Amino acid sequence: MTQSVVNQIAEDIDDVFDEVVKSLKKMTRHLGEDTGDALSNTAVALSRSTVDLIESAKAQSKSLATKAGKEIREHPAETAAIAAAAVALIGLAISQRKQKAD
Repeated sequence: MTQSVVNQIAEDIDDVFDEVVKSLKKMTRHLGEDTGDALSNTAVALSRSTVDLIESAKAQSKSLATKAGKEIREHPAETAAIAAAAVALIGLAISQRKQKAD
């Protein structure tokens, strides 16, 4: 189960990164056609740098997702304890928020 969750998160991240890169490349092509002024040239350079950064972040997120999945499989009891603590903290925060609202 944990592997499928990790895989789904990794796929979702990939999809988001792919969509952003696709949009930025489209914008870069569009701007590249009309680069006549310094602002357009700067925008093209910025969008190309952003694409490079996003592709690097995508590679790093895949690596982190793989490592997280491995850690979860190797330490299921600790993972369950951390998840339970997180749920308890969220519950506490929600109850505190409700008390302040009243």
